[in-house]
Amino acid sequence: MNKTQLKGPWTQFWDMHSGGGLKEKWHYIYIQAPKKEAITIFYNRFGHNPNRVTCTCCGEDYAIDESASLDLVTKYQRKRTTIDNYCKQKDVLIIFAGQIGDEERKGEVPEQGYVWKN
Repeated sequence: MNKTQLKGPWTQFWDMHSGGGLKEKWHYIYIQAPKKEAITIFYNRFGHNPNRVTCTCCGEDYAIDESASLDLVTKYQRKRTTIDNYCKQKDVLIIFAGQIGDEERKGEVPEQGYVWKN
């Protein structure tokens, strides 16, 4: 991986298994985009809002965090492995900016699942 690919912002989508299982086939999804834009990209690519609540006792489907680099956003999950090895794991999906179409960056993300209103 080159240094340009590591630079951010990067947004992590950590599947919290709410409702009892993974929502996609990856436990961790990383998108090279700021959080707000990454949520739109996520919705356009996977067809569901990552802020959705599938189960009221479990909370939101994903923990979503933004960081300045792929190195920083993956640090907690990587622990004792290199970033290259971590990115090759079957339960990790890395989506680089160059893999994102312009049409994926636009649109409205609808509320889905259980929604709390104040």
